Amino acid sequence: MRAQSLRSPNRRRNRPETRRLLVAVAVATAIILGLFGRQPSRALAQNTEPVVAKTATLEAAIRTGLRTQYENTVLLESNQPVPLLLDCNAPSFSSFDQRVRWSCDRGQVDLEATGLRNQFYPPAQSAVSTVEARIQFYQREARQPKPVVMFEHSVTLRAISPSPGSLLHNSEIGGFNMGEYADPTDPNAQRGDDVRLSPEQFLPPRAFYLVDDESRQLAISRYFRLGDFALDNPWFSLGKRQYIALDPGLVRKIEDLVDELKRSGLPGEKIRFICAFRPPSCTKGPFGQGGGEPLDQPFSLHLYGKAVDLVLDADGDQRLDDLDGDGRLSVRDTIPLIRCVNALDRRYRAQKLPLYGSLAVYEQHTFQHPSVRSPYVHIAIGGHLDQQGNLLRSPAKWPDTGEPIDWDKL
Repeated sequence: MRAQSLRSPNRRRNRPETRRLLVAVAVATAIILGLFGRQPSRALAQNTEPVVAKTATLEAAIRTGLRTQYENTVLLESNQPVPLLLDCNAPSFSSFDQRVRWSCDRGQVDLEATGLRNQFYPPAQSAVSTVEARIQFYQREARQPKPVVMFEHSVTLRAISPSPGSLLHNSEIGGFNMGEYADPTDPNAQRGDDVRLSPEQFLPPRAFYLVDDESRQLAISRYFRLGDFALDNPWFSLGKRQYIALDPGLVRKIEDLVDELKRSGLPGEKIRFICAFRPPSCTKGPFGQGGGEPLDQPFSLHLYGKAVDLVLDADGDQRLDDLDGDGRLSVRDTIPLIRCVNALDRRYRAQKLPLYGSLAVYEQHTFQHPSVRSPYVHIAIGGHLDQQGNLLRSPAKWPDTGEPIDWDKL
């Protein structure tokens, strides 16, 4: 008798189904391994991170660390090298290299530097230089013969650099008639107490800025442009191309005055300059005679970029506004300005900042243009005091009535 097979007929019938199941599992495993077990292709890598980079938000600015920088403009006090820092929130991508390309149209930067830091070397004469920093992202380990920039962003800095005072020869600098500065050590010169006590502060300025069509409109602070400090008014102008001295401390003080006026409820941003810098040549220039500050003072702080005559002019008529509300314009309308300047100077003195200085009021300025004759205030910096150690204030009496001015109560 033939032995009976131990294999069940049902098991033989299940063989094709088992084979089909094994094949299906193998195919599925291959697909899974293909998708998740391999490294992504070069094309996939290139098509992922660049898309993220291009849509990423990048904020950047060139910083100098100088107090005289306002937004993307900096007023340099000398021709010394200036440290630069590209301050940015650049995202980090593991497969990208980051480089910075520095350049400038005037002066010099280190063209070989590719990092976030550099130095700017200003030109020898006053100019507006544009420094550019271009941050670029390159594909790391790309197989191209030359690295490809996948994403870039650029920022600029406008640097206003001065001409050194040593370039002032024969009363001229850069073709501009500056005039001659008096010698503060000359005992025969018309010297006040401040000049006799601190003659070193009245030497000729160490720097002069060119004010021309390019630099005139540049904002050097929240409310003021470089051209505001040049003598260029509708009633008198020294021309569209001038050289001026400007102490950055004066800019700071006027900005503080704007804030102080606003705190008192006045539109401080409506300050208008009658005269800021005034060159020595103006002491003998074609000025009229009026009730204002004498223009023949050889050591006026206007000559050093440390003083300004101003009014508060919200209605734009180029005259002081009726600040006391009595319906007429008088020298007493300067009182709100006086109070704010006094508050600032007392604060500066307490903080030992040399931004306090002389304060004076005048009935009208000396320019020959009667339609804009106006009372105004003169403010200055320098840290000068009188012989008794008090803040310098003048006049002693109100010009309109002759009554004493109690400066301590204002």
